[in-house]
Amino acid sequence: MRVGPIIRDVVIVWFLTAIGGFVAGVGTGGPSRDPQRFMLAVMVSNFLLGTVAFTIAGCLAPPLRWRHLGFVAIGAWFASLINVLFFGVSIPQWIGGAIFMAVIMGLGGAISYVFKRNTKPSA
Repeated sequence: MRVGPIIRDVVIVWFLTAIGGFVAGVGTGGPSRDPQRFMLAVMVSNFLLGTVAFTIAGCLAPPLRWRHLGFVAIGAWFASLINVLFFGVSIPQWIGGAIFMAVIMGLGGAISYVFKRNTKPSA
C-alpha cells in the first residue's frame, strides 16, 4: 500500500468537505444567524461532497480499492480533528463522525464502480 495516493485522496475528501462547509456557512449566514439551518446545511453538503470525494478516490484507487478507501477514511477522519481545534466540534461529535465517514466511504466507493470497474477479476 502506497502512502502517496492515500494522502492525495485524504486531501480530496478534506478539500471538498471544507469547501462545502464554507458554502453552507455563507449560504445560511453562519451559525449565529440560524444555528439549526446552518448545521443542516453543513451536514447535507458534507454528505453530498464527501460521497463525491470518495467516488473520485474510488476511481483513482489502486487495485485493492476497499482497503485503500478504508485508509483514506481513517486519514480523513483524523484530519477532521481540525474541526475540534478550530470550529467548536466536541470530541464525542468527532468520534461519532467516524460512522459518518464510514457511510460516505461506502456510498462513494460503491458509486465509483459505475465509473471504473475492477480490471482484475478476484481469484
